[in-house]
Parts: sequence; structure tokens; C-alpha cells
Amino acid sequence: MHLDPSVVMLSLRVTARMSAVLLACSFASQGLRRLWRSAFTLSMEENRHRLTLLFALSHTLHLAAIVALATLQPDQVFMRKNVPGLILGAIGYALIYYLAWRAFVARKTPDLPDSKIQTFGIYILWAVFTVAFTIGARRNALIYTPMALIMWFAFAVRMWARLSRYRSVLSPSR
Repeated sequence: MHLDPSVVMLSLRVTARMSAVLLACSFASQGLRRLWRSAFTLSMEENRHRLTLLFALSHTLHLAAIVALATLQPDQVFMRKNVPGLILGAIGYALIYYLAWRAFVARKTPDLPDSKIQTFGIYILWAVFTVAFTIGARRNALIYTPMALIMWFAFAVRMWARLSRYRSVLSPSR
């Protein structure tokens, strides 16, 4: 089987977008449940760890496409200017696999609260995807703007739910 660089690039774009949607769903699930109680949001919240595992799986497919591209075009992938991105990407994958491991553990122990590292990690990953899509919207608005909006919506839901939780704690009982 012969790999074509254009097919690999397409798979990179597809897996990045699939990963982003799964990350946004995992990121926003608890906030959605708090703000809009329904069977759907309950299901999202209950399956938050599965969404995180699916995100890790999707991004593993993305990593496989990166490796395929590196074998097809090593001179372009391993250019000196790309080294910082490759290092940061490796750190990002370590974070993704840490979150996947924690999600796997949490599926067996549902009452286990998220650690501060998990919370920090998911915010970092959210920020990386959001910045990439937001900046990409300047290059190709039709492709990147919907993805940027999904990521920003996930953040808004999470913040809105957090603010409503604090308001309910601070407001006097009636």
C-alpha cells in the first residue's frame, strides 16, 4: 500500500477535528449537566470519562498520521524550525495519555474526584485546540471558525456553570 501525503494530510485534519469535538464534549459535560438538566446532558456527564478515552484514541490516530507524514516527508517534518512544536507536541501527548489513564481509573471508581493536574491538563489541551482553531480562522474561516466556536462554547458553558454554582452558594436561601 502506498501512502499519499495528501491523504495523510486529510487524515490529520479529520482526526484533529474529531479530537476537538470529543475534547469539547468532555470539557463541557459537567457544566452542561448543571445548566441544562436533561437525559442527554446526564448521559454526557456520566460518559465524560469515555469521551476522554475516545479523545485519546482519536488523537492517537492523529499521532499515527503524524508518524506517517514524518516517514513520507522527513525533511519537512524535522526541520529545525519545527523542533519546538515537536517537543511541545510530545508533552501534549504525555498529558493526553495521563488524562486517558485517569479517565480509565475513574470509570472503575466513579466517585473519584478530578485531580488538580487533570483539571489543569484539560484546560491546557482546551487552550491548545482553541488557539489553533481561532488562529486558523484567519486563514480559512469556513473550516476553522465552527471548530473555534465549539471550543469557545465549551469554555463558556464551563464558566457559566461555575459562576452559577458560586452564586447559589453565596446567595441566601429562600
